[in-house]
Amino acid sequence: MLYKNLRTWGLTILVISATLVNMSLCNPDFYLAHKKMIMKEKVRRMFYHAYDNYIEYAFPHDELKPLTKTYTNSLSELGNLNLEHLPQDYNGSALTLIESLSSLLIMGNITEFERGVLWLSDNLSFDVDARVNLFECNIRVLGGLVSAHMLATDSRNRFTQGTYKNQLLLLAEDLGQRFLPAFDTPTGLPYAWINLKKRDL
Repeated sequence: MLYKNLRTWGLTILVISATLVNMSLCNPDFYLAHKKMIMKEKVRRMFYHAYDNYIEYAFPHDELKPLTKTYTNSLSELGNLNLEHLPQDYNGSALTLIESLSSLLIMGNITEFERGVLWLSDNLSFDVDARVNLFECNIRVLGGLVSAHMLATDSRNRFTQGTYKNQLLLLAEDLGQRFLPAFDTPTGLPYAWINLKKRDL
């Protein structure tokens, strides 16, 4: 009886496999859909590999150094070759978390998105005596906050307004206000550096 059942299952699997192979050869749409599904899963695994390791080894600092499982506070260190004027109590701006918020929403991980937003709204302050690179801080922090806010409030998005109450927009506005003195230049081109606390160069 057991042998007969195994034989039946084996034949069934063989027929289904042959059918799927035939469908993939005859129907390019089936092949492309299958390939797209495989690539989507691969991207999801790669994202969570990086994100989970950042949370475990580097959070709330800016970035993970994967080989040493340590961190860097890149916003204050970037372009600061001599590492001058670094505040002693600065623990980073959770830069990787900010940059990951949009991806978390796109991948449908609402729970982790909301956890990140709550942490940022409770803990992130730009009132830090740190001299940062305006360009990097603009595209990575301000851009990350605004893009995640836009996705979270887009009515076409599958995200339902849970605990999100525009916290990212409020942080973005605070940061943008701190940037404004860097644009007050004789040429109209902004200065490269800005002190977030003092709001000067």
